[in-house]
Amino acid sequence: MDWTFAFAAVVTATCAVVRGYSGFGMGLMITPLLSLVLPPREAVMIVLIFGVTVALRQLPGLWSNIDWRGLKLLLPVALLTTPIGTWLLGLAPPSVLRLGLSLSVLAVAILFLLGFRLVGAASRGTVVVAGALAGVMNGVAALSGPPLVFLYLTRTDSLTVGRATIVAFFCVTDAAALLFAAAGGLVEKQTALTAALLIPFLLSGVFLGERAFRGTSPERFRQVVLWLLVLTGIVGAARALIAA
Repeated sequence: MDWTFAFAAVVTATCAVVRGYSGFGMGLMITPLLSLVLPPREAVMIVLIFGVTVALRQLPGLWSNIDWRGLKLLLPVALLTTPIGTWLLGLAPPSVLRLGLSLSVLAVAILFLLGFRLVGAASRGTVVVAGALAGVMNGVAALSGPPLVFLYLTRTDSLTVGRATIVAFFCVTDAAALLFAAAGGLVEKQTALTAALLIPFLLSGVFLGERAFRGTSPERFRQVVLWLLVLTGIVGAARALIAA
């Protein structure tokens, strides 16, 4: 085992713990780290394979908790509004747009950390707005997660429902992205082999994260999720500033 694979294995297992615990956040953390030892395009393809693998691993146990009504609204709205995000990239420098989005995520996360709460189940209009924001942010900066997290995981109702719905959402979007990439010849044999060799480390990390989730209180879970969003905002802003 060379040091490159060892590094990738450690990164995969560590970031998978976060995904197993919260249901999101792995892509943000793992993609730049894998890109340190792998070509960036290969790293992105591996992360997409990971996303589908983890979702298929988690969904059977989460199926009964998914908010199907919300998911049926979120997915089409997000898919329809993603091109708006890519269109916005042509109106302003990408780094400026990504910096603005990242700082917005950071500001809202801090607001929730200071005690702001959404009460009760989300209305149909709120779900549509969250889906639209997820699509636009995905098109601009591949950051579709934060609107869904704010919609589901910061509320005072069931966190289990929110976590399950987010996992289902990413399963569909990651699978679609992976299919398009494969159709375009972007998933090479070596990429698939590397992903397959790393999957045992991926699933081990997810297992540990799921165990941690079962033993946590709702308020502690919200705190961890919000700090992950703070990290999302900071990392996103830093990457935007570096690219500027």
